[in-house]
Amino acid sequence: MKYERPVRPRGARPRARNGFGLALLLAVAACGGSSPSDVATPDPAVEPFVGDWDATEFVVTSVADEGTFFDLIDATGLFTLNVQPSGAYTATLFIPDEMQQPSVENGTLSVVGAAIRLNPAQGASATSAYEFDGPDVLILDGPTEFDFNFDGTSEPATLHVVLERS
Repeated sequence: MKYERPVRPRGARPRARNGFGLALLLAVAACGGSSPSDVATPDPAVEPFVGDWDATEFVVTSVADEGTFFDLIDATGLFTLNVQPSGAYTATLFIPDEMQQPSVENGTLSVVGAAIRLNPAQGASATSAYEFDGPDVLILDGPTEFDFNFDGTSEPATLHVVLERS
């Protein structure tokens, strides 16, 4: 199924705030967890996710108003994900107009069925559905929150990310 990008209302260009960080991003992740003691042990369920991934699509859409969204790639931002055989990951998010430097997060990725969970070293875990479109394209969809009107209050949203293995 092809994802169709929502149409942004004229003049609306939501910008992310620094608090948005990787929490938004991590709304893209499945059940289960890993403890620091098993980080070096390869996890066979994680094998298809291992590698370096670059986002080619990264769109956050308001649940209340599907015409309101933030497109990270359109904003010339970037999101990368490195996943190790153990499930250890490093996620990097950069939004040029909002951040002085990239935000980096480390944690563990776990897999259960058609869902993945990112368990950051600090902060709450996040779960999302995943789908592979061939061996080197990963599509993630899941719930998140985002401050679309920048009043300091995050609103329910959905996140759609397409990653290509580099």
